[in-house]
Amino acid sequence: MLRGVLPHPAPRAARPGSRLDGPYPRLPRPLDALSDRWTGLRPRARALVGLAVVVALALSVSARIERAERRWGGTPMRVLVAAEDLPAGASEPAVRSLELPPAALPPEPLASFPDGAALALAAPEGTVLTQAHLDPRGPAAGLPDDSRAVPIPVESSWGVVAGGRVDVWVLGADTGPAQQVARSAVVLEVTDDSSTATALVGLAEDEVGPTTAGLALGRVLLTHAP
Repeated sequence: MLRGVLPHPAPRAARPGSRLDGPYPRLPRPLDALSDRWTGLRPRARALVGLAVVVALALSVSARIERAERRWGGTPMRVLVAAEDLPAGASEPAVRSLELPPAALPPEPLASFPDGAALALAAPEGTVLTQAHLDPRGPAAGLPDDSRAVPIPVESSWGVVAGGRVDVWVLGADTGPAQQVARSAVVLEVTDDSSTATALVGLAEDEVGPTTAGLALGRVLLTHAP
């Protein structure tokens, strides 16, 4: 061997069984013809075709977004949703911010919770908070003008919760029959101090008299309504 002359390195042998070796995979005829046509295009033609494909995809996506917005009333809005069951009077409620379509939102949804504000209405988990939840009239804010909010004692184990519906019954004296004085009344809020809770129930004006008369005798019963 001559001094100063390095021997040529021997070529590396291909690893047996390598998946990268061998001929190109066979494509279906339409794809094979398209591949040949693409290979035969000039570089500028390839660039124009690629640009046209990108523009077509962008227009397609934009059209789908516009159709969805028309269907759901416009661009999604960021609103506050109750992260857990919130009682009336909460000043720092547990909420989370979500984007929802306008068609799925109640009137006047809240995008942020004002400093120093407190909930006037109880809000079950998942409720979209609105200006009505901050109404100074309190739990009666959502009632019609001809309705009143009446507190009725209930047992905590009965499962009466804010937002539920109840029938109001006045039990008869001795063996007398019970009288249904309200049907499917809305429960505005429930306060629970000990074993006995108080449900604030929205009643029509003509239902208030029989209910308060039954309350005076301790004979009012609430039943769950669909």
